[in-house]
Amino acid sequence: MTPATGWPTTRRAMIAGSAWVLLAAAGAGGCSRVSASDGASSGTHCLAAPFAEPFNTIDPCSAPHVAIAVLQTVFTYHPGEQADQRASFRAAMPLMDDDFAAHWDTTGAVLAPITRTQWQQWSRLGIDVTATARLGDDDHPLDGDTTFARVAAVDLHPPDGPQLCLAVYIRATRPSSAVGWHISALEART
Repeated sequence: MTPATGWPTTRRAMIAGSAWVLLAAAGAGGCSRVSASDGASSGTHCLAAPFAEPFNTIDPCSAPHVAIAVLQTVFTYHPGEQADQRASFRAAMPLMDDDFAAHWDTTGAVLAPITRTQWQQWSRLGIDVTATARLGDDDHPLDGDTTFARVAAVDLHPPDGPQLCLAVYIRATRPSSAVGWHISALEART
């Protein structure tokens, strides 16, 4: 297993290859052509309290729901109101585990390849960048009662230019099947 992700090295290589094929195939007409996955969904034994607003409509017992909410929050940008990408990362912290959320200052700014110049241009023009995300069904570590991992396709939609497509490895964990899911890792590839 690789220490950074906990995914077996050969499986991680296969997933990376699948993500690149996914992005290449999607490049002609939009990037998110991956179907959503319902793995690790709500269980009858999950007694998790709802998330606070603005995430109160997200099912804390559904790893896919939590993952999509985090991806769309982390990669949606409001440069006119935010100093940099870390603000979007901080906004998603209620859906992250404490250890991962503690790295907001270093992780948040490097997830998507947005240059400082691009950010400043968006800020001057008052442009917001929205994100859409879909979880892939490709090879992934086996879901468990307390672990969930997927490759996601995330599309950034700036209104002033072409869509940016990312492959994002996302992992969710929980201490037991009776509590809600939280994101414990994100790793983006362009």
